[in-house]
Amino acid sequence: MRPSLPSPSDDHRRGLLLTAIGAVLFTFDVPLIRLAASDKWTLMFSRGLLLFLAMTILWMVFQRGWRGSVSYISGGAGIIAAISSTLANLMFLAAVTETTAANLVFIIGLNPVICAVLAWIVLKEHVPWQTWLAIALALSGVGIIGWSGHKSGTSTGDLLAFGVACCMAVTLTAARWSGKNIMTSLAIGSLASACIAAFWATPAALPPISWGWLAINALMVVPVAMALLIIGPRYLPASEVAMFFLLELILTPLWMWLIFGETPTKEACLGGAIIFCTLLGHSIWRLTSGARSRVATAGA
Repeated sequence: MRPSLPSPSDDHRRGLLLTAIGAVLFTFDVPLIRLAASDKWTLMFSRGLLLFLAMTILWMVFQRGWRGSVSYISGGAGIIAAISSTLANLMFLAAVTETTAANLVFIIGLNPVICAVLAWIVLKEHVPWQTWLAIALALSGVGIIGWSGHKSGTSTGDLLAFGVACCMAVTLTAARWSGKNIMTSLAIGSLASACIAAFWATPAALPPISWGWLAINALMVVPVAMALLIIGPRYLPASEVAMFFLLELILTPLWMWLIFGETPTKEACLGGAIIFCTLLGHSIWRLTSGARSRVATAGA
């Protein structure tokens, strides 16, 4: 008897499960970095080196199942992604020590709307008015958080977080422009940031417990989360995958409150709520509009 093939609904459930696990794992990134309790340069060096090793091993494992040779750096887009990833790594770990976790994840959550602006400028893609409205609302939320940071002394970290969001958007735009898998460029970015931080890092001074938290973060949590989130879009529309990234805006501040007692300011909560509701509403609109267009195409 011939075994039954997996149905589309099975693929959809598989994609939901993989993407949900990957997104939840990512929410532990900042708490694990804080648990390592080290200065930013040592964090950049140690975490960057471990991430490079983990992602390179994953690339070698996955390449064994591919036909032909796969380039480690995918042309010009790969170089752009490596540079932007390097800058994002440096600013991200600096921001972790300069601002609250809530401010950090709320501002980085602006990444999708920055991607939309870059797609309009660089790729000449049409941006509907609903997306422009989402951009305006999300920027207003960031403005509220920035004002809160100005009063509480975290404005430097907030600016770094905005820089991280911009660099992430550049990386994703480069990937969209090239149509290639540029995951290994992120490994190069991790290595480059580690090399830069090596001039000021003091890894020998890290206690074993700090190395343990960094190893859990860089060798297990982040690489596994990235691998699952890369596999997820094989089974799910991009708009559905994007919705799972909103979990970070909720869960990361929750973990920080439970573990460290770090409570966001009222202004940060307000700005974060505006960003979260805006991105959630925009994701739902993309999801429903995409479903309507597919139905219309099928009926044509």
